[in-house]
Amino acid sequence: MKKIGIVGAGNIAKAHARALSTIKGAELSGVYDLHESVAQGFIKQYGGRVYSSIDTLADASDGLIIASPNFCHKDHALQALRAGQPILCEKPMAVSLKEAKEMVETAKQFQVQASIGFNYRYLSFVNILKNLIANGELGRILTVRTHFKKNSALRRKTFSWRDSGESLRTSGALGDLGIHLIDMLWYLFGSEMKKESLNTKMLTHVKEKEEKKVQVDDHTEIFGQMENQVFFHLVTSKSSQPEECGFSVEVIGHDKVFKYHTNMKNEYEISDGLSVERHQMPQTLLTDPLNEFYGWSDTFRDQLLHWVNTDPYPSHMKVADFEDGYRAQAALNTCFEREEAVVSARAY
Repeated sequence: MKKIGIVGAGNIAKAHARALSTIKGAELSGVYDLHESVAQGFIKQYGGRVYSSIDTLADASDGLIIASPNFCHKDHALQALRAGQPILCEKPMAVSLKEAKEMVETAKQFQVQASIGFNYRYLSFVNILKNLIANGELGRILTVRTHFKKNSALRRKTFSWRDSGESLRTSGALGDLGIHLIDMLWYLFGSEMKKESLNTKMLTHVKEKEEKKVQVDDHTEIFGQMENQVFFHLVTSKSSQPEECGFSVEVIGHDKVFKYHTNMKNEYEISDGLSVERHQMPQTLLTDPLNEFYGWSDTFRDQLLHWVNTDPYPSHMKVADFEDGYRAQAALNTCFEREEAVVSARAY
């Protein structure tokens, strides 16, 4: 039985704990959180015990999930790595490229398994699409359009760390949601973004909460091209209307077009210009929380099954590692730099 500890006791930690409770051969050892009262509430719901430090949690565990706020990731991950613990660190990896580099170097120094929580790699349609692309069934790929839209900026009225500048913009729509889209492009195509091709549009629609200035974006669009010549349009938002919310992907190939939206649940479409075929995917196992898209909960379970090695996966699949996290962080950093250049140009 593998004992897994969780650092942090917020909503993402709860998603991991729920998923962990369904996995044979693994169990929650406990949790560490800066706020003991929050940690106590967590274990009442999910089991385990509260630990007073990351070191004591590490001593009682076979692996740690880092599910603390973005600005804590580096310090918490380094502490776990130095304790010799395999870790699964939530995305984004860090709040800066400098921090991410230090995390990569430390993992190499201590020769510890270090993974990143890019759980959307485990969405059923993503792996179906990956196989279609690899097998050439869509023909030469021309462009990809993918949207990840939520309405959390409109729903959440309380100012939190996600709205502040404490995480250096990585807690906004692009850093929090868009990082999944950035990784998904790499996972599907194995090709990086052309830096010089990127055009950005970053907006903050909800400008204040509790009379405090919101310092992050809540709607961002990225236009660009990958090194493999495929064009892309990424849209990530926390200020969408309810009917617009969800996760969607459209891949336009020379021969066929693939379409999926989470509103379609366990079906996707392939069209050739004359006809549209609808294909079934397996039903999900876990119930998704309110305001999360179809299949969201299962991605945490499937990722953990893979991470704790209790379930075999095809050889082409792997849990995202720190190299993947660093690559995505670098792309995120480039997007921020491109937007800064646009803002500076407007000022003159």
